[in-house]
Formats: sequence, structure tokens, C-alpha cells
Amino acid sequence: MSDTLPGSSLAEFMARRGRNVVESDGVLWHSVSCRFYMSIPYEKMLDPDPEELGRMIRARGLGARFPSLAWPGLAAGAYFCRLKNYGIHSVHAKHRPRVSRGLQRFQMRRVEPDELLAQGLDLNLDTMRRQQRFEPEFGDPKKWRRFVEALRHSPSIVPFGAFRDGRLAAYMITSREDRNVHILHQMSRQSDLPDFPNHALTFWVTSEFLNELRIESVCYGFTSLINIAGLHEYKLRFGYEVDPFYSAFLLHPLLQRTLASSRVRTLLHRVRMLRPADQRLERMESVLEGARLSCPGVLATP
Repeated sequence: MSDTLPGSSLAEFMARRGRNVVESDGVLWHSVSCRFYMSIPYEKMLDPDPEELGRMIRARGLGARFPSLAWPGLAAGAYFCRLKNYGIHSVHAKHRPRVSRGLQRFQMRRVEPDELLAQGLDLNLDTMRRQQRFEPEFGDPKKWRRFVEALRHSPSIVPFGAFRDGRLAAYMITSREDRNVHILHQMSRQSDLPDFPNHALTFWVTSEFLNELRIESVCYGFTSLINIAGLHEYKLRFGYEVDPFYSAFLLHPLLQRTLASSRVRTLLHRVRMLRPADQRLERMESVLEGARLSCPGVLATP
């Protein structure tokens, strides 16, 4: 892997935490769940060569997802804040009292790796229970230790947290490269939520970075493939705006032929109606719709 390509610092962090990282046509990709790959940097718009990307997928996984203005796909976007002199005036009026309460009740600072290792797992499990999901990397003690060790050896990946009397109430993992910052993960403890540690931490981290002269933007992730009640409005109320693009998907040809048929999509939709809270089914339905919209047929020949 070239350390001169855009996104190389984040790619190294992904590799240290056990993700596969590959280079294709001058772009870095890292694996996510179900042997899918995502391009990095996340904000870089791509127009990849279908044949080159197809070779990577056939050799490495089941599919790829990337942001594009040239390819069709799902209407999507990324949350960016570029407001200089960012402050409480940048926050929606309904969020200001929550931010103020959180800042009064908690101390905001960088989280040391040993603190994250010792306390972070409880916050992960609390957050995933609320969101009705489970990711082994954040719920299995051994995998969580590997994550923290990867962070410990990745200078561009920095955790920040909201503390009360030395006890971690919420944390956020950030990735910094050149003049841009990405918020990668955010977790919080259920019992502390009445005092709004997430609101305080979101505001504080955004303010700390945007008031650095060298930082041009903070990215708060992509719009979601699933419906997470309130998350979109939450981010907008902190002064973030959505930069629109298409979320393009390319599947392995065998998977494309098997899953992209109207019969399979109809069956999946019916199962989804029976299990509306199953986020895996909802995400799968979004991926199939994205694959249907994104250059159908370009990988028809294995």
C-alpha cells in the first residue's frame, strides 16, 4: 500500500484493526462487513474504471461502495461543517440548552488509549443495545482490544471524550488528514444521557477543530443506508450541511445475478415488512437498490 495516496493514514488504521486494504486504479479501499469495500478518503468523488474495479471485486470481495457525481446510484451525501468562528451561535436554538448543560456536567478532553480500553466497551454495548445492532469489533473484548491498539499506533486517529469525575460518559473517534477531519465513531453511556454528553462532545469537538487555522472542514459521516430516527436532524442542528452525491454500488457478477433480480428484491421487501426493526435487512435492501441503479450489467461477464 502506498503511503502517498490520499487516505493512507486512515487506511493504515483500518489495516491495524484487521480490515483488508487494497489499492485499485490509484484509489485505496478498505473492507467492511460482508466482504464489501469502501473507498477512502470518504469525501473523494470517484469515477472508477468499471473493468478495473470489477477485477478488484472478483479477486477480493463481494462488492464495493463509493461516492460519485458521475455514476448513478442511491441519492446520498456527507455531513460537512465548514463554519469558521464556530461557536454556540452556530448551533440550533433547541440544542443550545443541551450543549450548555453537557458542558457544565462533563469535562471535554482527549481520551487516553488505556482509558478507552478500560471504559469504552461498556459504552459500546450500551449504544448498540439502544440502536438494536451488534458489531463484534465494538462488542467482543478481544476485538475491542485490537481496535484500541490500532488507535494507539495511529497518530492521525484521535479519541475525544466527555468525562464526569474521571468516568467516561461519551467518546468520539476522529481521523485527521491534511486539512480535513472525519468523525468515525461515537458511543455513549446510557445512564449519562439525561445530561447530554453527546451534544456537548459534538459541539466541543466541532468547535476545537474548526477554530484551528489549518482545518477546513469536519465531516460527520455519510447519510445512512437505514432510517435512524432523529440522527439527520441532530447533525444539521450543529451547523452541518449535506454535500449531495450518489452512493454507487458494484457487486460481484454472481451476486449481481442472484440478488438483483426483481423476484429476490420483492421477497426481501416482504421479509422486511415482517421484521421492520431488522437493520441488516434494511441495509441489504438499500444495497440492492443501489446496485440496481448503479451501472447495471457492467460486471455481467465473470
